[in-house]
Amino acid sequence: MIIFGKRNYDLNYWKRNGAYAVIRNDHQQFLCVEDLDGNLFLVGGGVEGEESPELALLRESIEETGHEIQIVEVIGKAERHWVSAKYPYDSQHNIGILYVCELLEKIAEPVEKETMRWVDFNYLEKHLFHEHHLYLIKQYLNIA
Repeated sequence: MIIFGKRNYDLNYWKRNGAYAVIRNDHQQFLCVEDLDGNLFLVGGGVEGEESPELALLRESIEETGHEIQIVEVIGKAERHWVSAKYPYDSQHNIGILYVCELLEKIAEPVEKETMRWVDFNYLEKHLFHEHHLYLIKQYLNIA
């Protein structure tokens, strides 16, 4: 498994296992969550308790988009260490599993209020926050 960044041993360690969806539409655009700073994130998030990555992804999709999804295949797993400006005392460690997914019907209103956007690959490549997610998408698309 490829690892981006290095852990800062002088800071608190914060590990998060996550599951993320690569969802594309008929125009080959990717569905992303956009934060207030213009950073893009894939639909998905942290695995809670004894939850499986797949169940976490299904839950996160409904929370973020209001839509159910169907998991089609696993793309892969990669890790990233970083320190964010928001949490400067934490050495964060994200272990992300990416899945190809299909967007299904809307069954609820999203709980989370971030903007959902369809973006083309060039925009995604410039604004996707997690470099390990971009790496896995490029592997999947055979462009890495």
